[in-house]
Amino acid sequence: MTLSFEQIKNVTFGALRVRRSDEGILFDKCTEKQVTAWYTLSGTLGARAETTTGVRLDFVTDSQSLSFDTADGDKFEVFINGLQRYRIHAEAYRAKGETPTFELGEGEKRVTLLFPSHSRGVLTSVALDDGATLTPYRYACKMLFIGDSITQGWNSRYDSLSYAQRVSRFFNADSVIQGIGGAYYHEGTLDKIDFDAETVVIAYGTNDFGHYPTLEEMRLRASRFLDGIAAQFGNKRVFVISPIYRADWQKPKKMGSFADACNLVKEEGVRCGFTVVDGMELVPHNSDFYADAVHPNDLGFGVYAERLIAEMQK
Repeated sequence: MTLSFEQIKNVTFGALRVRRSDEGILFDKCTEKQVTAWYTLSGTLGARAETTTGVRLDFVTDSQSLSFDTADGDKFEVFINGLQRYRIHAEAYRAKGETPTFELGEGEKRVTLLFPSHSRGVLTSVALDDGATLTPYRYACKMLFIGDSITQGWNSRYDSLSYAQRVSRFFNADSVIQGIGGAYYHEGTLDKIDFDAETVVIAYGTNDFGHYPTLEEMRLRASRFLDGIAAQFGNKRVFVISPIYRADWQKPKKMGSFADACNLVKEEGVRCGFTVVDGMELVPHNSDFYADAVHPNDLGFGVYAERLIAEMQK
């Protein structure tokens, strides 16, 4: 049976909005105002704000098969009962005019279709066996992640292995992941969102280091942004992560040292009454845990998630 738009929308998580267009079904991790704000700052940032980081269909079904067609997006992952079983490059299927189909096995099971983190996952159809059951998965809590390419999961071989997605799975959280490669603190990107997160994680700073000409301007942007978070989520549990280790951390920029930027983030987080996590304590200072000078690899993201979970459990 081919799922209706309402059925697809009903089992969608990680998206603030699900909508129809001439392309197909679109899934938004950011509000329209946020996307416009990122485009105002940079066309590249705007495009990255439209990617489907962390978006997923998540449901319980007795169907023995799943198939779907796409109009855009590449890497999709399929989980059965929480275990990743398939990863495909949807571009290859579209090029051949084929529909990817997956065997799910007998009996009732949880099925998760994870969308690509670095492109727009656009669906045109989703199908299960005729007469199959379909129930949205029930999460234990809600979490919102806001950050740059590290939160988006850049250079993780599997999108599902980013720190934000690992932390979400550990806490069984319905999460929205607003990770945007190249992003930095800017109050213009704030908007009131229709997602009642109990926990909010803010992880900017490494792009701010060097982006702003002075520490004073970085502090102004960070303080205004965090004040906006406090206004919306001040009664929630908010974590501010200072920048993680980067290979060039000892090379100062015009604005000052990397340590200065890290301390600034910590100070502003404390000022707002948030829980501050020292990013320099999250990933080993070792190139084996990094894909490049800035981004952890799958191994590094695993340590990041493990140590952040420990901090959050405190």
